[in-house]
Amino acid sequence: MSANATRIEAATEPMFPMRVVTRTTGLTSDLVRAWERRYKAIEPGRTGGNARRYSQADIARLELLRDAVAEGHAISRVASLDNQALDKLRMSRKESQQKLTTESVLERYLAAIARYDLPAAEALLSRAAQLLGPRETVLNVVSPLMRTVGERWHAGDTTVAEEHAVSAQIRGLLATLLRTATLPSGAPRILVGAPAGHHHELGALIASVLAAEAGVQPIYLGPDVPWKELGVAAKAARATLIVLAMSLRPEAPTIRREQTELARLSKSIDVWLGTPSNYAVQAGAKVRSFHDYTTFETALTHRFKL
Repeated sequence: MSANATRIEAATEPMFPMRVVTRTTGLTSDLVRAWERRYKAIEPGRTGGNARRYSQADIARLELLRDAVAEGHAISRVASLDNQALDKLRMSRKESQQKLTTESVLERYLAAIARYDLPAAEALLSRAAQLLGPRETVLNVVSPLMRTVGERWHAGDTTVAEEHAVSAQIRGLLATLLRTATLPSGAPRILVGAPAGHHHELGALIASVLAAEAGVQPIYLGPDVPWKELGVAAKAARATLIVLAMSLRPEAPTIRREQTELARLSKSIDVWLGTPSNYAVQAGAKVRSFHDYTTFETALTHRFKL
């Protein structure tokens, strides 16, 4: 057992207020309370006035949970693990990650695609997902892979057939990550998809995986969803937010139509968009645009106080 795990087993007297916990761990007070309330990750003591008090062991456990979540594990999956298991998980993943770099995966994957060895390419993606976890896989493998393939396609260094093969494998991987996500009962719900005329769904799938890893239930509808059905679906699904992937910048007439649809839709629900950086949306205060996944992930965490 590491020194950190040993330290967790000691110092169990609840004596520290929340401000010490947040300063020590870097976690927000809302997040600590959510982990306590939803997942029973820790059980702090209480003062006579019912204020929370945390022990050194509580703080050390929160640090292990923080590290596990940062490495791509869903809090719903790791909150029930004991301290020794969390510490072992962190150490084993650190060793595995030292053997696996994003650059090596991308290089070997694209080489396999170039020779149409699709089983080998798929095995590389699956192995990366097993070692890195869903969050790090989508941010550090899938997203760079999509960007690299797009750049090579525009430069004429990748064929359409190769690009289709990559897209099909990424779609399958993301669908698997989304299907196997475990969420707590009562998790907040969001509607995710791509609106009418937008057929590229990988961005929406990535947003769905990140949402699930953050503890939000994504209701994924896929690409080319009619505008008029989005609000109806959100209401039926009890979603409080709609997230739309709009990966290609449309022509001016289409932009105007989409601005109108967004203004109408956002009268009843907040709408977040994943768009190219040159697609400036002006459709009301309840519409927000994102151009990268980490900013979206941070905003989602803040919105639902996860």
